[in-house]
Amino acid sequence: MRFTYEVLRTATDNFNTERKLGHGGCGSVFKGMLSDGTKIAVKRLDHIGHGRREFAAEVRTIGNIHHVNLVKLFGFCAEDTHRLLIYEYISNGSLDKWIFHSNLETNLGWDTRKKIILHIARGLAYLHEGCHKRIAHLDVKPQHVLLDDKFNARSSDFGLATLIDRDESFVMTQMRGTPGYLAREWLGGRITEKADVYSYGIGSYIQEEKLNLFTRRRG
Repeated sequence: MRFTYEVLRTATDNFNTERKLGHGGCGSVFKGMLSDGTKIAVKRLDHIGHGRREFAAEVRTIGNIHHVNLVKLFGFCAEDTHRLLIYEYISNGSLDKWIFHSNLETNLGWDTRKKIILHIARGLAYLHEGCHKRIAHLDVKPQHVLLDDKFNARSSDFGLATLIDRDESFVMTQMRGTPGYLAREWLGGRITEKADVYSYGIGSYIQEEKLNLFTRRRG
């Protein structure tokens, strides 16, 4: 669905900073509400020259897929120089907030973390195996995992995603993503969806280590 810029400006109270949910390399995300009461998250690309590729990748990728563990894209805005993506609003924010920034007393327990880890894996498995073309996310990390009010996880932010034909074993691409989560394959530029598996493993390890720290301090 295509949204007008005016509708999104109204929904976010003119992109009020008090409604800002987060900020990334390509833009900011704001909480909004449509006239029918639907809560949304609006991703506004701040530097369209830099973010044009990311915008097209997200519309092309997430706009054509549907899975319970992937964030749902409601629509987009491409009006004049404005480029915005409209997603479902996920109430508990991103996973990194819970494993890096929360007080230890409110850290997630193991059962909840196990559920989150499984949900991330299911979403990635769908991208890698359940779509017409394999989709490599290429920026899997806690900041790109959103949690709803029951701590069900949905992967988000497909700005770096790459499509891989079924008859291709890899794609050649320049290194991109987040340091610390990058697989060794990036050194040669020959990338498959397995790069996501490496990043997923790093994120899962970080969750476990944070839980162990919490347990040791409580002991």
